[in-house]
Amino acid sequence: MRILIVGMDRKYNAEFFFKKAFEKLGHDVLLLNEYEGIEYPLITRILHTRTSLFKYYLKNLPINKNMIKEIHEIDPDVIIIFKGELVSEDNLKRISENYDSYLYYPDTFRFKPILKNRLKYFSAVFTAANEKDFYLSLGARRVVTVPWACDPELHRKLEINKLYNVSFIGTWYPNRGRIVRGFDDIYVFGSYWLRRKNTFPPVYGEEYVKVINETIINLNLHNNTDILADAPNMRTFEISGCGGFQIANSIRSIKKYFPQMPTFSDVHELKEMVDYYLSSSDEIDEISLKNQEICYRNYKYEDSAKKIIENL
Repeated sequence: MRILIVGMDRKYNAEFFFKKAFEKLGHDVLLLNEYEGIEYPLITRILHTRTSLFKYYLKNLPINKNMIKEIHEIDPDVIIIFKGELVSEDNLKRISENYDSYLYYPDTFRFKPILKNRLKYFSAVFTAANEKDFYLSLGARRVVTVPWACDPELHRKLEINKLYNVSFIGTWYPNRGRIVRGFDDIYVFGSYWLRRKNTFPPVYGEEYVKVINETIINLNLHNNTDILADAPNMRTFEISGCGGFQIANSIRSIKKYFPQMPTFSDVHELKEMVDYYLSSSDEIDEISLKNQEICYRNYKYEDSAKKIIENL
């Protein structure tokens, strides 16, 4: 099958892992870079995802001027649009009239402006969310839950020394900031953090895997919308794939995916759990190994890619 992915051409994002997984399954995969020719991609993304004020200017972006011509030249069997934040509604309509198109939307209940009045153009929406009414209420024809996954070639255990008792890898959000303030010795790797102590730039790829393996307890602090959507995040599966130990927010489906994973409901409970597990290395090793086994058996990107193919 010839699959066209429309999204951001960036290493270690969802498009990167799914392209690799589809190819491993024997499909011919091409990627059309939604951000090709965009001088300020971050600012452009923020303006178009957080508000609907600029939706009428989408047609002037390079992707929308060239998209239909490029799709005709590629002539795919199926099109999977990842987020679609820069694709104009006019182009979505034209694509839906000529091709079988789907939306992969990993941002759960965030950024309603890029979903409202647009979901009707897709045969289905693929999402990590187990709560689907949000998409159905916005006009989705069909919603399929596809959990995040790991890539065993990247997400793996490294035999290296532990440097951090507790760390968190991720962008600052208000709820995450409140939790992190409750710890004196946590190491943070991510964007937009104002704290100075033990705070470092974001890590990706091999550096990301290295930090996970150098940490005794990886905190997995979800965005509030992920909790509302019952959507364990990308980090849940990647830390597990690395054989890392993590404590995550209490989300209903986490225990379905990883029955032994420790979860917390508030900062007080989290601090008690951190103190407990820092003195329980054998239990940490047992849980980490079990979660890695589950992830490698059930939640590889090839598994998620297969589920998408089965629902096309």
